[in-house]
Amino acid sequence: MNILFISELIPNDTYASQVVFYRHLSRLASEGHNIHVICDQNSYNRRIKDLPLDFKLHVIPNRKFYYLPYRPSGLLQWLRFYLLYHEYIKKIIRQFAIERLIGVVNGNFLSPFTAYTQQQTKIPLFSFFHDDTIEISWGADLKSTIANTIKILQASNNVFIASESFKQNWPLFSHKFKLLFPIPSAQKSPGEHRIRTTSISIGYSGTFYAETLPFFVKFCECLKDLNANLTIIGNNTNIDFLAKNFENVNVLPLFSTSEESNDFLFENCDLGMIIYTEEVSQMPWIKTCFPSKFIQFCSIDLPTIIVAPKDSAVGKWCIENNWPLYIDKISATAITNLFEHALFTEELFKQIAHVKNNIFDAEKIHAQFVNAISQ
Repeated sequence: MNILFISELIPNDTYASQVVFYRHLSRLASEGHNIHVICDQNSYNRRIKDLPLDFKLHVIPNRKFYYLPYRPSGLLQWLRFYLLYHEYIKKIIRQFAIERLIGVVNGNFLSPFTAYTQQQTKIPLFSFFHDDTIEISWGADLKSTIANTIKILQASNNVFIASESFKQNWPLFSHKFKLLFPIPSAQKSPGEHRIRTTSISIGYSGTFYAETLPFFVKFCECLKDLNANLTIIGNNTNIDFLAKNFENVNVLPLFSTSEESNDFLFENCDLGMIIYTEEVSQMPWIKTCFPSKFIQFCSIDLPTIIVAPKDSAVGKWCIENNWPLYIDKISATAITNLFEHALFTEELFKQIAHVKNNIFDAEKIHAQFVNAISQ
């Protein structure tokens, strides 16, 4: 197939949703499909890495001397979409005989533009929905964000959601939603992973949210009495605060790829960790967002402590799947209980193997994706 991916989130071997798109599209390219990517000039300028040679990149302008200011709704939005489609997209679609569109439900520009392109061409559109737009938008932008989200949901044949909780927020489109967990990398564990009984090392890698700082502080306090240390891979002043105030916290800068981070964690840490706030209202987007790092940790057999509210997407998953290392609130008693009764059991490693080889298996997740877009 000839596939056109449209988004400000450029698929690349980095972190978060972008690496998920990269993994699916790279697999499609290796399977013989032709992958074209459209992004805008501003997003291209902000890129961390260049795109892989497997993808054909097309960059469209944000500004030209005859472009009127862009607005996320109304006539000015339509006019910009009309110009971009007829000056660039129409030619690309014809020249490369595009058969499928892939979009991302995200923001007020290329997301609704993807919907506009689908309406003009009638090419089947399949969209990723990883972060619920109504939970990460505030103020004056919320009305236009909801309207633009509806546009791409209406235009999509199927929408790949990261958790079932999206169906509660968008019931009118739930018949289009397909649960597709973020795909992990294909790397396999270099050997059997087992936890040391003394001087336990815990690892965290990725975005560090300011809202979680008080809960990291509580967690670090608990580790003091358990002869355990914490390594955080990331870039943030809040992380520096933890390193300065806790001797058992070590901070490293982000690696260039998630695979490098995972290799480090496997070699140097006994446990992974994910911490959110204790209430969904403190970080509304965790109601629907599912942490891809948890899936990646499972793929390298790294046991992972998860702290999240019971009504968050990952909290619901942990309860439904009886995840042994899940707690909804941090306390010395809860952390001590995990260390004494959950870490050294065969049940824990059997459960990691189960979710790795069944629920979070990269081959099965990609097969779900391919089956959907092939129909």
